[in-house]
Amino acid sequence: MSRSIITSDVVIIGAGIAGLWLHHRLSQLGYHCLLLENNQIGHAQTLSSQGIIHGGSKYALNGILSNAAQTISGMPARWKACLQGNGEIDLSAVNVFTEHQLLWSTQSLSSKMVSFFASKALQSRMQSISKKERSGLFADDGFKGALYQLDEPVLDVSSLLKALIKPYAANILKIPEATPDWVKQDGNITAMRFGDEVEIQAQQFVLTSGEGAAELLQSLQLTKPKMQKRPLQMLLCKAKDPANPLPQIYAHSLGSGSKPIATISSHPDKTSNIVWYLGGNIAEEGVGKEPNILIQEAQALLKQILPWFTLPELEWTTHHVNRAEPKQSGFARPDSAYVSTHHNLHIAWPTKLALSPDLADKVIDAISQQKVQKTSHPEQHILPLAQLAEPLWDRAFNQ
Repeated sequence: MSRSIITSDVVIIGAGIAGLWLHHRLSQLGYHCLLLENNQIGHAQTLSSQGIIHGGSKYALNGILSNAAQTISGMPARWKACLQGNGEIDLSAVNVFTEHQLLWSTQSLSSKMVSFFASKALQSRMQSISKKERSGLFADDGFKGALYQLDEPVLDVSSLLKALIKPYAANILKIPEATPDWVKQDGNITAMRFGDEVEIQAQQFVLTSGEGAAELLQSLQLTKPKMQKRPLQMLLCKAKDPANPLPQIYAHSLGSGSKPIATISSHPDKTSNIVWYLGGNIAEEGVGKEPNILIQEAQALLKQILPWFTLPELEWTTHHVNRAEPKQSGFARPDSAYVSTHHNLHIAWPTKLALSPDLADKVIDAISQQKVQKTSHPEQHILPLAQLAEPLWDRAFNQ
């Protein structure tokens, strides 16, 4: 049996937000670009995210504008241009849950001090909301803390992926789950093979495969860059009675430390019941804990940070996700998007959903330096199209 050959200018491996954004940009620029996925589109980190377009506020809660806060500070404006239909990618069809995240502190002095210093450091991106301007949960007379509005939108990630997929869906392909064999010449990769069935040839290759990059780097016999995994155990809850759903909230809860105690985002499931998705410090410290223990801690935490609100009877579950990133000293969080080039191979981690545009810039710059030829390629219906993964809210409670 003869091996089927597929050709392209650029091959991207990994169809999460980073791969999709880059695929869209390169295709716009006139490259023939294939995006390959061995599972479902967005199945791992991307559809496990809260959809927050961070602007650095959560990294400056100690009153200091860190490198991470400054690096990511321009991302909300760049995303908003796209969401309004006049940026580098038209994302006007994306469902925006809220234009502004909130940040609230309890009545405790320590929590108020953190919010005070944060507001001084981020005056251009954090505005105090007066009592008469408050809405939803925070309009209740029982809320006695401080409330701030952050210039950070929260997106429906599933609708974001659909918007990125649609224009170039014919070139987003499902590949076998097996690790490919690599064909090299003079240090450059010329093709990837899957047994005797399929060979995919290209001038440039990009890894945007997140956690899956480790296995691919091993198959390429590359010892650098090394990858680190920073795990989270996120929590999800929803009302057992859909007729009495949780209210929508998109906010960080402040305590006495420099990280939010919890970050809560709200997501409608396929029945329109609202799911609260909890991240932040509780998800970081929840790693390794038994789910039932962590759920008990989360139940107590909600009563602590929302003492004025009577919660409906809730159904709970947890969700484990690994943040895949270039290895840092002490497993610290990287400050910016990362690209490492080895001949015609580019290894890329955005490190944050919000930094995907910045990552694409870096890869495009690296590819442009290699003087890649923009050539035409026939449609090759050899591999099936990759399919979008189911939203987390519709599958997490069934696992």
